[in-house]
Amino acid sequence: MIRRHGLPRAAGNADLFVSSVAKLLILLALIPVLGAWAARRWFWSRVKLEGTRRDCETSVKDLRVRLGLPAGRRGKETHAAALGNAVRECGLELLEKDGDTLAKARLKGAYLTRALPVLVMVVAIFAIFSKRMSASWAIAGAIGVVAIWTVLRLSGLAVEWRAVARGTEALKASRALKRINDETEVIRCAKASVWSSVWPF
Repeated sequence: MIRRHGLPRAAGNADLFVSSVAKLLILLALIPVLGAWAARRWFWSRVKLEGTRRDCETSVKDLRVRLGLPAGRRGKETHAAALGNAVRECGLELLEKDGDTLAKARLKGAYLTRALPVLVMVVAIFAIFSKRMSASWAIAGAIGVVAIWTVLRLSGLAVEWRAVARGTEALKASRALKRINDETEVIRCAKASVWSSVWPF
């Protein structure tokens, strides 16, 4: 009798332990994700908002062409925030053309970063509805994947800073912007946009 009553209690304790471990993993995984979110909001969002108010009279497409890169499909924006972000991205592409393998990997990682949240969400939902794992573990796994990817993106910030330097050098050499004040603001936005590359949402 004691053993029979003890089995459900032991199973319940095991489930409670597993649930507690999943919650702990979620909390640990949220640390880098929330840290990256806070850094992006503090260093990039504020500067971006200010940059969108300055019209530099040069589109992203025109800037890319002046820097010796393909115009691309999108890029009609003319404000400093969009141009600053473009300077950083162009810097990565220029570094890749120079043979920088880290810049090449960073560019490929940027595409995955944009698609990662959707992919993780789909897998997590499928796992929950197919009952292959509990909801807590599915959520923990999803947040864990995003956290690992965020840490990887944070570890590659040095490449982004080199890209900003390379893009800034090309921008000044091209004289794509007519006014010195516009160039200064675009470079400021380019430096701040480094933090936009770490947050996967």
